[in-house]
Amino acid sequence: MIEILTLLLRIAGTGMALLAVLHIPIGKRLQWRDEAKRLSPVNEAVFHVHTFFICLVLVMMVLPCLLDPAIFLVPSRAGAWISWSFSAFWAVRLYFQWFVYRGDLWRGKPMETAVHWCFTCIWLALAALFATCGAVQAGWLD
Repeated sequence: MIEILTLLLRIAGTGMALLAVLHIPIGKRLQWRDEAKRLSPVNEAVFHVHTFFICLVLVMMVLPCLLDPAIFLVPSRAGAWISWSFSAFWAVRLYFQWFVYRGDLWRGKPMETAVHWCFTCIWLALAALFATCGAVQAGWLD
């Protein structure tokens, strides 16, 4: 099981790195620069700073997945904290996917619906992967 989880952690790390990089074309497609210019200067700054920090958090999640996935799999207090914290992060992101984004932003729109469901599956998979690592940390799985 550890070998499979190691592989899945590396795949997840690669996917999160891709997600961080994809913020550039996503921002262009959604015209974030033009939209942000309509905000007050302080809100525009907050928007750009938060976008940067979202990408930074993704990169910080990527590094242990790619460089040292054993952090999630060798039982330790730190490994348990990071595993359960990452799982909670992605579970909350999944919740927001369904209950914070308004349904009219994607329902009845084929591309937006496909993206919505794709990200639903990704957030669910990440939450489950890190919860599984948390279960390994807790000694519930070998």
